[in-house]
Amino acid sequence: MTRPGHAVNAAGRRARAPRKSALERREEILLAAIDFFAEHGFSGSTHVLAAAIGVRQALLYRYYESKDALVEAVFGRVAGNRWTHDLPAILGDRSRPLADRLADVYRAYASQDDGPAIRLLMRAALDGLPLPSRRGGALTDQIFAPLLDQLRHEAGLPTTDARPMSPPERDMLMLLHGAVVFQGVREHIYRAPVPDRDAVIGLYVETFLAGARHMMRALHPRPSARGAEPPAPERDRPARQPGSALERLAARRAARAS
Repeated sequence: MTRPGHAVNAAGRRARAPRKSALERREEILLAAIDFFAEHGFSGSTHVLAAAIGVRQALLYRYYESKDALVEAVFGRVAGNRWTHDLPAILGDRSRPLADRLADVYRAYASQDDGPAIRLLMRAALDGLPLPSRRGGALTDQIFAPLLDQLRHEAGLPTTDARPMSPPERDMLMLLHGAVVFQGVREHIYRAPVPDRDAVIGLYVETFLAGARHMMRALHPRPSARGAEPPAPERDRPARQPGSALERLAARRAARAS
């Protein structure tokens, strides 16, 4: 049997495999750690990780001085890979409909979702580690603030530089983001079949924008015109006529009961 790190040459003699450079070995350890922590959680032993890679634990610590340093490198790789496109520039291109721009942004964002990344995010949140909160700041800069600026532009409102994002606005933006992220959760945690991701993201975007444009008016009501007649007190207003079929049916039943 050939030992790890050796190969057999044409003469049947054992030959040592080419030595890996420090950068290659460091990258090998990092990639293995991403898969390892995603599968076993951050409490997983580096001794077991080293054995899985086929190296001694001491060699692992030659490249990463501690388990914390290795976890930090894992966080940096998973968080850094997310922003491979200029998402603010895509959202800011007003030559195209906002629905098309926003769908492109979330398709690019979702394309970075793989099993290890999704599972690491969930495990970090459960273990109280800072990966989810670190991603929050980048998420605001890359998607939330640029998207809110486009919605405010449509509504004739100040940019987020002039008027910071409000908590209700952020919660509204999280509706779409959460729906897109849940696609990855379905696929990589629930192991459930996922339909055509691009088509579903388009559906999410169209649904979100229909509600968001309405809510921008509700969250930023315009002041009444000067001199306009104030609204009548509730008791002086005529009773609202039922609009839907269900409301009309309920009204007829109430009339018969009386």
